[in-house]
Amino acid sequence: MTHTLHRKGDTQSLKEDYVVLIMPAQGVNVPGSDKKLKTLWEIFSHYNVVNFGNGNYNKFTLSLEDLKTKKSMIGHAVFKDKETLGKFVKELKEADLGLSTVLSGLYDEVKGCCGSLGIKLHTVEHSLGVHGNTKKLPPENVLEIHTMCGHALIAPNLIEAMVEEIKKGKKTAEAAAEELARHCSCGIFNPYRAAKLLEKMASV
Repeated sequence: MTHTLHRKGDTQSLKEDYVVLIMPAQGVNVPGSDKKLKTLWEIFSHYNVVNFGNGNYNKFTLSLEDLKTKKSMIGHAVFKDKETLGKFVKELKEADLGLSTVLSGLYDEVKGCCGSLGIKLHTVEHSLGVHGNTKKLPPENVLEIHTMCGHALIAPNLIEAMVEEIKKGKKTAEAAAEELARHCSCGIFNPYRAAKLLEKMASV
């Protein structure tokens, strides 16, 4: 199970949302992995990632250069297109860091990315949706943004408040998305996609 799995939205929107989660395996290769994570940050810097993080800091709370100086046990990055994702995965494969890697996104897109590089999928996880008293959940358009933070650190009320700020002309959709992104310490929130969703909500 991964906290990057349960993102909601339509196919077109999710085609602009790919998350990479990379970490060593406990009891297998944790010793010495800190150096490998520093190499990972360097590889991330070669691409236009819309967000990144190590569980404590993200793109909007610490620069990538500064993050290289921190001790990390996990690395995340978010890509907005499969072409850039494919280039990153190719370089990551060539680096052969020996770290567990999870790619989250539309199944066919992720499978195609891996298949074109000769990578056989080890495990495939599917989100089966949300069950129970779903009437207590926020509206679907709020959930599309809320579920981009797998630890639910971006409150639905804050999302709705940002929409109001956009409607009143106090914030651009991009600025509102960045404000939301700061709260997701893992760095798996997609501000690029969020800005589009916020703009759509504010236009209603």
